[in-house]
Amino acid sequence: MYDGLSLSRHGIAVMAELDHYTDRTKVYRYADQTGGLHFFREPTGGQQLELSYDPRNPSRASARQPLYGQVVMALVAVVGVGMACGGLGLTGYQLFLALRGGCSPGANGLRETSVA
Repeated sequence: MYDGLSLSRHGIAVMAELDHYTDRTKVYRYADQTGGLHFFREPTGGQQLELSYDPRNPSRASARQPLYGQVVMALVAVVGVGMACGGLGLTGYQLFLALRGGCSPGANGLRETSVA
C-alpha cells in the first residue's frame, strides 16, 4: 500500500503492455526512461495496465489505482481498525470484570431459587 501511494505521487507513470500469462498472474512489460525493459506481475488487468515506477529503481513499480479504489481501501481499513479496537476493548473489559470478581449472584437480574 505504501508503494502505491508513494509511487503514484513521486513515480513516473507508464502504460505497461501484457507480455504473457503465468499460472496465476499476468506479466506486463514496460520500459523506463533509458529504454530498459522491466516486468510487473498483476493478477488483474486487461491488455494494458497503468503503472508508476521509481526513477531511481525502475524495477520497483506499482499499479496505479483510481481515486475510487483508494477511497474504498481506506474505508475498509478504517472499519477493520475500528472492529479490532472494539474487540480488544471488549476483551479487556471482560477480563477486568473477571479479575475484579465477575458478576455476583443476582447481579445479572436473575433471582436465585432453591430447589427443594
